[in-house]
Amino acid sequence: MFFRTVTLTQVLSLLIFPLLGQRPTVEDFTMSGDTYLTEEECFRLTDEEDYSSGSIWYKIPIDLTQAFSIRLSIMAGCQDAIGADGMVFAFTPKTNRVGFRGEGIGFSGLVPSVGIEIDTWLNEHLNDPVEDHLSIMINGRVGHWNDVAGPVKIPNIEDCRRHGFYVNWAPSSQKLSVEIDGEEVIAAQFDLVGKVFGGNPIVYWGMTAATGRYNNIHEVCFDRISQVLPNPLPGNLGRP
Repeated sequence: MFFRTVTLTQVLSLLIFPLLGQRPTVEDFTMSGDTYLTEEECFRLTDEEDYSSGSIWYKIPIDLTQAFSIRLSIMAGCQDAIGADGMVFAFTPKTNRVGFRGEGIGFSGLVPSVGIEIDTWLNEHLNDPVEDHLSIMINGRVGHWNDVAGPVKIPNIEDCRRHGFYVNWAPSSQKLSVEIDGEEVIAAQFDLVGKVFGGNPIVYWGMTAATGRYNNIHEVCFDRISQVLPNPLPGNLGRP
């Protein structure tokens, strides 16, 4: 079992290549749907409410021809048996968007896109494992017939705790990998730029979450972000 208790202070003390040099602030993100800022300056994407959805998107795009590492912490709720539906870390050329709620986890319907799904609810018709699981998906497809990687079963993540969630990209090997609490859980080598984004390496990234007939709290906090900014930035400094 790779999970360990991680406090917010510990998560915020984990520094990565400080190319931007600062911890992100609320002004660096756009919020959609039911998202709001908590007193701890974390983003609450959904409360324990049915048929809720929310997302946050970083305003400056990322260049997939450059390596990056993004470190955050997630809290996927306190309800295990009746908690739903999960969260998705996503890349897409368009920002400020939310996909379908419920089993869509705010990601279904986003095209083109790449999503790292943290799924906490069993949908048998989507070929979900019984356990909480991670998958790397493309183009808003949440069924597990088209996964780039996964589903990978993980221990219960609806444990009312924050967990370190690290997303890393190495363009030289075209490897996208994810760590939870410092341990690699899932990875894929895939031509994201060519096969998903039509040769366009400039994309936005963010986090989506949703509930359906069952619900949970979904929350995310950010530390420092390592990325190389596109040159030149598209449009108005890449902001929506």
